[in-house]
Amino acid sequence: MKKLVLLLVISSFVRCTDPTIINTKEYLTIFETSDGKQSAPYFKGIAWWKELDQDFAELHITEFGMTDAGYPLHIVTICQNGLTLDKIKGSNKSIILINNAIHPGEPDGVDASMLLFRDILKTKKELLDSCILVCIPYYNIGGAINRNSHSRANQNGPEEYGFRGNAQNLDLNRDFVKCDSKNAESFAQLLQYIDPDFYIETHVSNGADYQYTITYLSTQPTKLGYAMGTYLADEIIPSLEAKMKDKKQEMVPYVNVHGDALYSSYTTFYDSPKYSSGLTTLHNIYGFITETHMLKPFDKRVQATYQYLESSIEFCNENTAAIKNSRGEQKRLISGTSNYAIDWNLDSAKSNVFAFNGYEYGYKPSEVTGEQRLYYDRSKPKTWKMYFYYAMKPTVIREKPKAYFLRKGFTDVEDRLTWNGVILESLKNDTTIEIISYRISNYETGQSAYEKHYGHYNTTYIRDTIKWQFRKGDFRINLGTDKDRFVVEMLEPDAPDSYFNWNFFDAILQQKEWYSGYVFEDVAAQLLRTNPNLKAEFEDKKKSDEGFANNPRSQLTWVYHHSENYEKEHMRLPVFRLE
Repeated sequence: MKKLVLLLVISSFVRCTDPTIINTKEYLTIFETSDGKQSAPYFKGIAWWKELDQDFAELHITEFGMTDAGYPLHIVTICQNGLTLDKIKGSNKSIILINNAIHPGEPDGVDASMLLFRDILKTKKELLDSCILVCIPYYNIGGAINRNSHSRANQNGPEEYGFRGNAQNLDLNRDFVKCDSKNAESFAQLLQYIDPDFYIETHVSNGADYQYTITYLSTQPTKLGYAMGTYLADEIIPSLEAKMKDKKQEMVPYVNVHGDALYSSYTTFYDSPKYSSGLTTLHNIYGFITETHMLKPFDKRVQATYQYLESSIEFCNENTAAIKNSRGEQKRLISGTSNYAIDWNLDSAKSNVFAFNGYEYGYKPSEVTGEQRLYYDRSKPKTWKMYFYYAMKPTVIREKPKAYFLRKGFTDVEDRLTWNGVILESLKNDTTIEIISYRISNYETGQSAYEKHYGHYNTTYIRDTIKWQFRKGDFRINLGTDKDRFVVEMLEPDAPDSYFNWNFFDAILQQKEWYSGYVFEDVAAQLLRTNPNLKAEFEDKKKSDEGFANNPRSQLTWVYHHSENYEKEHMRLPVFRLE
């Protein structure tokens, strides 16, 4: 009986190898059978992928990690020699990771990937000569299951689609470094597991109206910098634009204009690490985002996404050696560089000019409010000169330390560093080290919730050299690897998407011990009597600060903060620098 059960289990996993059957099966998608009006829902889509997994030796679908919805993240791998996901890291072929349905109301990539992967397996296997394709069919599974026909008020189809928020109502397109979702936790670990060369995420845009069906975002080239930044700007982007133009699908950089008319210019997108293309910068991966236009018909948007994905695969297939070399050089440079920019602003001195295909627009009274409202006239296409400000310039540069130390106990930070491939070395003994400390001196906090957080900004701090006793089990994070850039941007408190600014260290901002005034009065008086320098500083502050001079409680608190009674942990980041 056991042998029979075993044979049944084995037979259920046997793949179809009869080429006659495979060649005659069409593997039609819901998109095709609905005449381009419907997108494949989650359960039917996964079933479709599993059918391909059964019939093609080159394709595997596997589960990798969990999502907030309680369903595992499915990963599709397609490779000429049938390698499974666990075998592809370090391949000499280009590894391309495609991520769909991060916003399930924007499902163009879901259906485009199904069509393209099937076509590659049946008629375009030469695209796998130098490429391995990895696809997340549905990233935001909770949102994909929560289907409706109305939440995308500006969008032209499909007939039904998923919802932007995931099972926690998080926008996963803002979750890549804070990792509040299990989805993002799984994604971070997937990046380390396969180390892709290209990452492509598929979206539908909101914003201005124009003639193009698709626009694109890339990892910001000047932020990426080094060998990869140059190769991206000089080779990859021009080649992809040319390939799309050859396919009669001209595209331009993402039109980052919302609510206002398109005039004569627009700017590049600041992809901080909360976005995927900002995270890929920190992991030395080429990152791209497609943005099909919301008002174009669904079938046209899927076609444009298909063509973009195909063009990217074609480029990688033709340029694998150069891609691999640029990434290898980048990793060497990152590990050896002494400082990194951690914040950026637009460089208004650098722009490209091109002919932009838009529509006539104007203003007219609103039937709702009576005020002037913007409108575009699609019956009047128009081409005009457009300036695109493509570059960023660094505004904050931080020297890289020899190592960071992290006090044990901040498990949210420990986990996120580990998920992203950072090695945390546990101290084996208690030890006292002279080290640089950060004491937070000022910060502002958002007054409205943003993706489950009230984040900090305009953070400032005082750096001082102190002796600190670390405990057995505290962590040392050595720098000198290709993860250095990620570590610096997460641990330097004033970086825009630092773990401090995302509230993971907020416990240090609350004082835990205090004093009773009538008890501390005598201690404070004795402290000022025996410390003339402190007494002089105290008197100077009273002379220069009228509010302080007229507030006895503030004066007593000032002395308390300058005494050994004041807790050393308050406002002190549990992250230290070893120079």
